[in-house]
Amino acid sequence: MTLSLAAIGGMVPQLGSRLEALGLTGSHLGLVLALLPVGRLLSAPVWGWLADRFRLGGALLQLGATLALGGSVLVWTATGPAAAGLGLLLFAVGRTPLGPIVDVFIVDALARSGLDARAYGRTRLWGSVGFLGAAWLSGLWADQGHDPMVIAVVLCCVCLGMTLRFPQRGGGRPAPIAPALLALARQPGFWALLAFGACQALTVNVYDIFMSVHVHALGLPPSVTSYAVMVGVTVEIAVMANGQWILARLGRRGALLFAAVSALPRWLLTAWLVDPFWLVAVQVLHGSSFAIFWIAGVDEMNRRSAGSNVAASAQSLWATATYGVGALFGAAIAGLLREKLGTPAIFEGCAVISCFAVVFALRAAPASPAGAVRA
Repeated sequence: MTLSLAAIGGMVPQLGSRLEALGLTGSHLGLVLALLPVGRLLSAPVWGWLADRFRLGGALLQLGATLALGGSVLVWTATGPAAAGLGLLLFAVGRTPLGPIVDVFIVDALARSGLDARAYGRTRLWGSVGFLGAAWLSGLWADQGHDPMVIAVVLCCVCLGMTLRFPQRGGGRPAPIAPALLALARQPGFWALLAFGACQALTVNVYDIFMSVHVHALGLPPSVTSYAVMVGVTVEIAVMANGQWILARLGRRGALLFAAVSALPRWLLTAWLVDPFWLVAVQVLHGSSFAIFWIAGVDEMNRRSAGSNVAASAQSLWATATYGVGALFGAAIAGLLREKLGTPAIFEGCAVISCFAVVFALRAAPASPAGAVRA
């Protein structure tokens, strides 16, 4: 998980400015960046179904890491938008199974150890550590006049090597998936939960990609983006380290609501502040607007699918809604706002989306206790 998310940290924070250097601006930039969520959206259900149906988790991780490496190389060597777009699409498709399948491995390992599944955050935080280190390194590399995409390529190589340590097949025979997925979809608040996740991920994905564009438009050095990421992810790590305690205190619906509400001041201040110190400082709110949102969402999907054969598919649905549907619309909207109204409007739009997230968080009624879905 550490290396997997580090590969994203090595690429995404500097990706917007990289694509602008290839001549992409405004809506065209948004369209190319939309290939990342398109790849996730189209491939996530397939990856999850294959993992659950045929118990091929480890083999799929290896295939995904190989595709992600190929995509990162294409982005690194691209001299025009077509090659960069193809690389982004390949990177996204390859990256898609790494998150949900590894999350299932983690939750299963916690269960076998007799630990509460809400302790997931203590393992997930190492992914944030990897992301933070790679984002800092890529920003430093860019400040020195080097190509930051090199960092992503190297990390993808190492990540591929680590996937070889996973068992290719899991235990058990091929399992029927459709009945359990239908039961999952009928649960109260299930679609509101996915809509909440889409809204939250839309805003965070826009930040990940367009913060470097905003910083450049303000005339600030690339390192400001890296410092902003460092501050946000440092708080994210602290929140995830205490995730079990936080989820127990806030409750399942309260955690979702808190994540949505705390995003509002973050996006408005990011839009309005121009001083680099305060622009970086406000990213402390990343700890609640992303970290709590993510650990609460993964925990809720785990609870809703507990006792069934669709754990990977459930997490893949969460990935599809968040960094598939949400990120797709975010990239398209942000690119248009960038072209018509400037970069501050991007984050003002994120604040509007966060208002919808608040509504969906209120409607995402918690499911019954673990074991609600059977197959």
